[in-house]
Amino acid sequence: MSNTVYQVSNRSGVKAKKLRRDGIVPGVVYGREFKDSIPLEMSLSEANKLLKENTKTSIVKLEGLEKAVTAIVKEVQRNGATFLPEHIDFQAISLREVISVTVPLHILGEESLTHRRLLFQPNVQELILKGPAEDLPEKLEIDVTGLNFEDKVHLSALSIPEGIEVEAEEDVLLGVVLSAQMAEVDEDAEEPAEDSAEPKVIGEEE
Repeated sequence: MSNTVYQVSNRSGVKAKKLRRDGIVPGVVYGREFKDSIPLEMSLSEANKLLKENTKTSIVKLEGLEKAVTAIVKEVQRNGATFLPEHIDFQAISLREVISVTVPLHILGEESLTHRRLLFQPNVQELILKGPAEDLPEKLEIDVTGLNFEDKVHLSALSIPEGIEVEAEEDVLLGVVLSAQMAEVDEDAEEPAEDSAEPKVIGEEE
């Protein structure tokens, strides 16, 4: 759980577009304890700090509403050009509440492959976990130290905390060790070939 408290306030009647121009990020918090969702706002600097310091599964504390709220970040809408946050959805939770969250996979030990001209090609980037909010890990780790060419890593190789369920096939393939050269060839094959001839325009005279 995050040790940092983040300041929010009840959203005024000002339109979201004007709030963003003034350096304010609109948002909303909802959950079982609320009859209706509560519109809120926070400064852009506070929003950036929150998103930088936490992951999708981090439990954060929001202050500035009628009472402090324990929540997770459920969704972030960002500006397509600047990538700055434009709207944040928070889900209020209790620490023992069972929830589902998406958790990233982090690869450890890649340097042990690199010097042998090998690399780990992930097949899955993240997994959905279900369990009590306070027991959910912020990430899952795959240790590829000592793996050899064509070795595969399946879900069963991961250390999943007790009481946490993985919402995936029983032993899904997470990735495989390839030679660096093979990976480069695969990337080249995915690039569309350039056609040197100019495309013919329908209706244009020969």
